[in-house]
Amino acid sequence: MNKIYNYSIFTVWTALIASAISIFQISTEGVTSIEYFTWNEVGLVLRLDSLSVTMYTMIAIIALVVFRYSRNYLNGHDLHAQFFGRLAFTIASVQLFVLSGNLAVLFFAWIGTAVGLHRLLMFFPQRAKSRLAAKKKFVIARASEATLLGAILLLYVSFNTGDIQQIFSALQNTSDFSQYPYLEGAGLLLVLTACLKSVQVPFHAWLLDVMETPTPVSALLHAGLLNAGPFLIIRFSYVMEGTQYAWLILFIIGALSALYGAVISSTQPTVKTSLAYSSIGHMGFSLMACGLGIYSAALLHLVSHSFYKAHAFLSSGSVVDTYQTKNALRYQRKGSFLKIILAVIGAIAVYLVSTEIWGGTESMNFQMLMLSTVILFGMITLQINAIDSDIKGRSVVYLLLISGVIINLFFFLEDVFHHYLGKEIPAVRVVDTSLSVTAYIILAVYFITILVISYLPMISQKSAFRTLRIHLKQGLYFNHIMNRALNALAMKK
Repeated sequence: MNKIYNYSIFTVWTALIASAISIFQISTEGVTSIEYFTWNEVGLVLRLDSLSVTMYTMIAIIALVVFRYSRNYLNGHDLHAQFFGRLAFTIASVQLFVLSGNLAVLFFAWIGTAVGLHRLLMFFPQRAKSRLAAKKKFVIARASEATLLGAILLLYVSFNTGDIQQIFSALQNTSDFSQYPYLEGAGLLLVLTACLKSVQVPFHAWLLDVMETPTPVSALLHAGLLNAGPFLIIRFSYVMEGTQYAWLILFIIGALSALYGAVISSTQPTVKTSLAYSSIGHMGFSLMACGLGIYSAALLHLVSHSFYKAHAFLSSGSVVDTYQTKNALRYQRKGSFLKIILAVIGAIAVYLVSTEIWGGTESMNFQMLMLSTVILFGMITLQINAIDSDIKGRSVVYLLLISGVIINLFFFLEDVFHHYLGKEIPAVRVVDTSLSVTAYIILAVYFITILVISYLPMISQKSAFRTLRIHLKQGLYFNHIMNRALNALAMKK
């Protein structure tokens, strides 16, 4: 066990050292392409830039934490060697994916991540839910590979190259995207690929059955592998900006998935299932930011969510133990209309003060205003839960202060990421009617949802609400529908 663990840790530390060297390389030399061999503009090429190095470093850090956790988690298990081997292969595939400088490398690394995850999901093949999750993921993975291959072929035909830098340069130096007739199709396929990979509704059902896998697998899955979808969109942001409809479809799917994940996760009785639905929502938020064209905010959310979710899964057992103690913090909503109004006013006040620090709402572009308003809605929900409850006043003040810190950190770090990414992402697009109308509709839906949630204590005893809660607790039955579809296919065979 120690020999295998030491070898695994050595490879992880090597990756961390490589990431430090890569950071130094791009800070001194700029974007660097490492070409091993090519044939007809397709081959093994690695790309070091601010985006790829950020993701590579993040994955290396998470890998170190997961490997160290797994040492104690699988201590004495007969198959610990196989587990570390599968884990190392999966992490290496993800790292190769984010460093891809050519469409061919990207595609084969994408397949490698799916193969590695499948083997990890089947680590306990005797468990029925593990087999079911692997079967569902197999179907989704093959679909994502097909759509990604379609997008790659369309890009290759359009630009006569598989080199990512050449594709980006061609798109940066033109404003007439009509000369690339397959660009829209490639963008739509990239959107579908990202949604399939990042468990967006309705492709999320398999994620709910992975609870039988080892906890380190869940941490790696939610903190690393699901990020492949948003990363794919950020990487091909110049392709997305050259489309007319792909980014709008992505925005709608991401926004609805974010709402779905947030609402459903609050109804789940188990920690891991709640975290799974939370991941759906967070991936939706990242893709929504991509659809808006704020790729720096999408990357910021991607990185922060990865570290948060890795910690959440690896510490999920401790959370349960803490909650079961007498000193665990619990609150009971009162349903006071006055306190709800005060909570809303408090959250809006914190938001407006924070935006004034950064130049005021009038200086923000529409997309940033839209995204920050979604964050405001989250702050309103937190404030309502705190103020309209039996939590002490000092805790409410702390929550207000923390809310202010969070919104200011968002503005600050988004600005940092925007300048850090530089030319790896395009400038924020000009707002058109389709985006503004869709955004207002989405905000209205979000706000209505908040109002309904705010009045839950007053309507919780009504039969209609109890029925709705049952449906929400079942995730609106998407998982059951996919189970029936798989069973029907199995019966036909």
